[in-house]
Amino acid sequence: MTDEHSHRLDRLAILLSALCLVHCLALPVALLAAPVLATWMTGTETTVHWILLALAVPLSIWAFVRGYRHHRDGIASWVGTIGLVLMFLGVSHLFRESLEIPLTLAGVALVSVAHLRNIRNCRRAHHAAHA
Repeated sequence: MTDEHSHRLDRLAILLSALCLVHCLALPVALLAAPVLATWMTGTETTVHWILLALAVPLSIWAFVRGYRHHRDGIASWVGTIGLVLMFLGVSHLFRESLEIPLTLAGVALVSVAHLRNIRNCRRAHHAAHA
């Protein structure tokens, strides 16, 4: 087994351990917080969507900017930006509330594809730099 494969297995094991730890710690907290969260979230589904969008936008922008600096392929950034705009249009109901789900789904799909492209481009750039 090469060192790279060994490192990947180590990283995977660490990730799985961390996920287990988060699950074990988060479950009791979530159960304790459930009544408060249920009261707060009643009728505020849109608020949750705004919160998720507020998390997705800076994280995605940060990833796309870092990726672009590494591989100089702007397609991922543009596709991701279009996806984020569609998500915003869905949550904001600027057109019609009935378009929230299709706009959000299309936006999420584009953002996901953009992140996958970004990852692939970063790997290619990394391998080319070390070849």
